[in-house]
Amino acid sequence: MSRKDLEAKKRHHYVWANYLTRWGSGTKNVFYTTKTGKIAHDSVRAIVADDYFYKTTTLTEMDVQVIKGFSRKSPDHLQQQHMSYLNDFLKMQQLEAIYRKSGIKNQKTELHLHAIKCNLLENLHASHEEKALPVLAALADEQLDVLQDKQHMIEFMMFFGHQISRTKPFRDGLVQVQPRSTALEIEVADAMAHAWWFISYMFGMSIGFSLYTSRHEDRHALLVNDTRVPFITSDHPVVNVHSCVSETEFVAPEHADFYYPISPRIGYIICNSERFTPGRNEVDEATVAELNTKVAAQSMMHIIGDSETAIRPFKKYIGQRYKRTPDGHVIV
Repeated sequence: MSRKDLEAKKRHHYVWANYLTRWGSGTKNVFYTTKTGKIAHDSVRAIVADDYFYKTTTLTEMDVQVIKGFSRKSPDHLQQQHMSYLNDFLKMQQLEAIYRKSGIKNQKTELHLHAIKCNLLENLHASHEEKALPVLAALADEQLDVLQDKQHMIEFMMFFGHQISRTKPFRDGLVQVQPRSTALEIEVADAMAHAWWFISYMFGMSIGFSLYTSRHEDRHALLVNDTRVPFITSDHPVVNVHSCVSETEFVAPEHADFYYPISPRIGYIICNSERFTPGRNEVDEATVAELNTKVAAQSMMHIIGDSETAIRPFKKYIGQRYKRTPDGHVIV
């Protein structure tokens, strides 16, 4: 067992730090809104991260039933993939149970178990990020033909799906709207919160697959912004900007125009609507302001830009769909 196997990753970014550096003007420092509503300028390492955000938990029988219930809504082959991942985690859980039952305590084993729980999901997300890296670099450089390569498209859509499901705003918003009026509903909602680390990864797989299979029906467009107003991003970088989306409630919309800002100048959108034409689209200032407003409205706390001027006009829209206390904190 190497020393690296015993190192637990504590700080988990739910928005990729490398992605955020495109707003750093050649540095790792970006402008962002803080939880008190101020604007700060700091390293991407300091934001959109929580300690142990992706740390795995010991799944109960109820957790497993809830996971399987969500999985059953996916096509058969995806269900098989979900269950394959789930069985891997359950095997590790069983091995830990056997070790605990033995009554033997071994320091290296304890460290290794802790590292596995902290690192497994974080490492899975890192592998998707690594595969998407050349695609994002090409798109930022307006090379849309990078997605003519089938493997690049598969990897980008899988990455894209996880950018929707892996964030703290998505988790907290979904947990917040779960019904809790009966004992069973409370049990299901609690299981969902407890097993969220797995459910979110499963959702990301399913969304990514769906986006890939519908790629010929949807309109995939690169948005090029040469206006005076740069694109901003947030703590939930992929947002549904379709006109049917509620800006004040966290509810499932009928249609999706998934917009993903890639840099202050470039955005990518996957449309159910006919708003943009497939391929390269130049956008005007009104469209940029509208997209930035929707990014802010669907964020929870942080909007991120390449200057204070870029984010200040959109501060007032932050977290419109989340319940807040009188002092401005999000209720989750």
